Amino acid sequence: MTNPPAKKRGVKVIDNIFGKLLRHLVFALVRPYYDLFYNVSCSNKEQLQDLTGAIILANHVSRNDPPLIMTSLYTVTRIRPTAYYLEYEHWLQKYPMMLFGTIPMSSPKDWTPERREAQKLITLDIMKRVLQNDNSILIFPAGSIRKGEKEEIPPYLTGAYDMVEALPDHPVVLLKVDGLGKSQYRIYDQFWSFIGITKGRRHAKIELEVFHQFPRFKNKETFNKFLEDYFNGVDTADNLLPPATPDTAPNNDPDALDT
Repeated sequence: MTNPPAKKRGVKVIDNIFGKLLRHLVFALVRPYYDLFYNVSCSNKEQLQDLTGAIILANHVSRNDPPLIMTSLYTVTRIRPTAYYLEYEHWLQKYPMMLFGTIPMSSPKDWTPERREAQKLITLDIMKRVLQNDNSILIFPAGSIRKGEKEEIPPYLTGAYDMVEALPDHPVVLLKVDGLGKSQYRIYDQFWSFIGITKGRRHAKIELEVFHQFPRFKNKETFNKFLEDYFNGVDTADNLLPPATPDTAPNNDPDALDT
């Protein structure tokens, strides 16, 4: 019987050969879809070219966010997305998520605090190893798709906060998607005008800002408020703190990594 470490090495070898090829094929098929129906601009993505082990925090305006972000940045960095554990376990989504190395987050509410804390540590360890392998991790701090005009990140959510606090040596990228949400602007180009269709491709915009030294926050509430204001275009200066002091410790809430 194969021992677990050897089995994991075997899976990694297979993924490096066949998984990489299959992912490339999927991206090659998905990218033309977005080119046909969306006019996507992406600013500053060249900054990710030499950026390894980045934590990407993004707003969440539609179900198109993860595939659009990953296809737009595919040529500059390997992104490992995250997903709520119930989404990850859904039979229609699990195998595609496994192919793209999705990291499930959170745990059932009826688990004991000790069990949830243990699961949180396991997830953080997985993330640490992913980042050490020079992959980037994509997380949506709001934990769900925006329902109104504004991004809302409930103060009790701790997934992004715990990740940034536990892995302070990695660069953080704030990513804003605009033009995809139901309540966001809808502007179309004239791509299909040659066949008489006046509404062409919908304009969508991805903006990146890289932080090699991300600001520190006194708790998850101010962290979430900072991100919420940032994604909504509100001045965020009031939420910033100086670099962390030695007595600064990550949050140990058992609800950690609930997104």
